[in-house]
Amino acid sequence: MAIDERIQEAVTAGKLSETAAYNLSRWMTEARFVEYRDTLESWITENRWSDLNEAFYQLIPFGTGGRRGPVGLGTNRMNRMTIAESVQGVANKLRKTVIGRRPKVVVAYDTRTTSAEFTLESACVLAGNDIEVYLFDGPRSTPELSFMINDLSCDAGVVISASHNPPEDNGFKAYWTDGGQVVPPMDAELIEEVKNVSEIRKISFEQAYGEGLIHRLGAADDARYIDALLKQSLSDKRDVRIVFSPLHGTGLTSVLPLMKQAGFTDVHLVESQKDPDGRFPNVPNHKPNPEVTTGLDASIALAKAIDADIVMVTDPDADRLGCAVKGRTPGEYTLLTGNQCAALMMEFIGSKMQAAGTLRPELRVYSTCVSSPLMPTIARTYGCDVKDDLLVGFKWVAEQIKLQGDPNDFLFGSEESIGFMKGSQTRDKDGAMGALMFSELAAEAKADGLTVLDVLDNIYKKYGYFCDTGIAVFLEGASGAERMGRIMEALRQTPPSEIAGHAVVQVVDRADNTIKNAQGKVIDKVSGPTSNLLIFRLREDAKSWIAIRPSGTEPKIKFYFSLYAEVGADLATLKDSQTGELKRLASAVRELALAID
Repeated sequence: MAIDERIQEAVTAGKLSETAAYNLSRWMTEARFVEYRDTLESWITENRWSDLNEAFYQLIPFGTGGRRGPVGLGTNRMNRMTIAESVQGVANKLRKTVIGRRPKVVVAYDTRTTSAEFTLESACVLAGNDIEVYLFDGPRSTPELSFMINDLSCDAGVVISASHNPPEDNGFKAYWTDGGQVVPPMDAELIEEVKNVSEIRKISFEQAYGEGLIHRLGAADDARYIDALLKQSLSDKRDVRIVFSPLHGTGLTSVLPLMKQAGFTDVHLVESQKDPDGRFPNVPNHKPNPEVTTGLDASIALAKAIDADIVMVTDPDADRLGCAVKGRTPGEYTLLTGNQCAALMMEFIGSKMQAAGTLRPELRVYSTCVSSPLMPTIARTYGCDVKDDLLVGFKWVAEQIKLQGDPNDFLFGSEESIGFMKGSQTRDKDGAMGALMFSELAAEAKADGLTVLDVLDNIYKKYGYFCDTGIAVFLEGASGAERMGRIMEALRQTPPSEIAGHAVVQVVDRADNTIKNAQGKVIDKVSGPTSNLLIFRLREDAKSWIAIRPSGTEPKIKFYFSLYAEVGADLATLKDSQTGELKRLASAVRELALAID
């Protein structure tokens, strides 16, 4: 039986979706996919229809962080062809929008095993489209790419990275002329360009370099980035013992040089995790995620051995920062949430600037709608102009900087998933910038005879206790994506009136940006773009809520929780009770959602 007949037979038998069949047929017939043909023919002969359906059921989409997924064959996988098509789409868009001159693009990559290969492919495709490429001489952090776009007056940027995903994944992110990630409608326009790619235009690296189309970036360029970060310093206190790990990633090129130049001398590197290695061999489960406890295991072990004050860990592209601090019991360390770190940084920034007389009402602070209300509450107390209903993803913070007019008015932005940014020198979250702020606030606390946990408790006493957490349920593949769609639709059509004894007083649906009361009547609207996200408010002042959304970068549905309580005389007892209540609430929500099949 001919290959095309076998494909159609699989569709008829329900083993292959129509979309997967269409994409697979393209890869079997178009000349540019010829190198994959033998492998695909063997898969078809072996009736590996489930694998083929997973690999081809969609064109891997742009999510909150670009395109990201497992490396392998197919339109729903990261490979040289999907990278080349992505970059060709960027090139086609640039050739339409940059008129009268040659466009310029910065390209960066992280330490993953396929990143160098995919980066070379990207550079050669860009050069093949008569676009100048500024290429780093080795792995660099994603925020440094963002910085270089503005620093070099480039038109766009491309970074090859899968952030904190496991080693079998890789990804592609596109940044535009402001240094921020692409947002709607640009992301949709880019994916249309990618869909319409009929020819990959590329030349060899040697030819591109010889013709002056590729420029190398190195130490002198790194120095300008580090200098820009140093200008955001707010304190000269440096007496703090620090443990740092880059988790085999690019933090070695950003965080460590910044801390050294800033004057922090008591910094201890986790030697087993310092070398760039995309296999992440010395990270538990090979998952380099500083947001989870296991990502900090080695760092905390070192901290206990040397009695460090704070622990800081970055993910492979060094845009996110996980932090732990010395606990109240000797040898104990407490992992802080992204929301707690953001609150600490905002209080530090606000108090230091207030003391210096540099606070202005024009200063802008941004946060996402699934982040704790605590950081925005602090910012408002210091008189800042706050917007805290942005969609998930730091690209929305960067967009606000562009929309607000004067970038110098941007003060601070954060998101619950350990993303922080002070100052507009980059247009993305920056683990190095976060490390500088966290180290300075820890040093200030130590100089005052306090621990970081003491400072956090003082924040709760001043602003109220905000208890937050997040959970995720992985639902893999096409069937998982379909189930997530059903869960969201069911909760949207019939929202719960109460969850674990908490009345749902308002429902915020970011799919149409409506706010409805308990009776289902629209009482307000949210401004801005839309997204597949639901928020169940448990208080009318929006200080307690539950949020649910499918991830834009991983096959999972995410649940976010925030509970507020006023602080009385016994903060410790309040913490225990709220933590228990939050666990009960999270369990109930998970059960409610997964009961929907």
